[in-house]
Amino acid sequence: MVIPGTLAEWRGWTGLPLAESGAVAIEGGLSPLLVSIEQESAVYVEPNVWIEHSVMGRAT
Repeated sequence: MVIPGTLAEWRGWTGLPLAESGAVAIEGGLSPLLVSIEQESAVYVEPNVWIEHSVMGRAT
């Protein structure tokens, strides 16, 4: 999952000042928010993991 946004958007969504570039922990996030002051943007990238399970003993 990738959520890009402007710093203004991310400040509104998180309530954080986001005053420096770098990785910032956000409440409820599984990954840090990557902030770029120079580009006036931030992006949240949360990797998805898919696991396949076999169904054993399933009645037909």
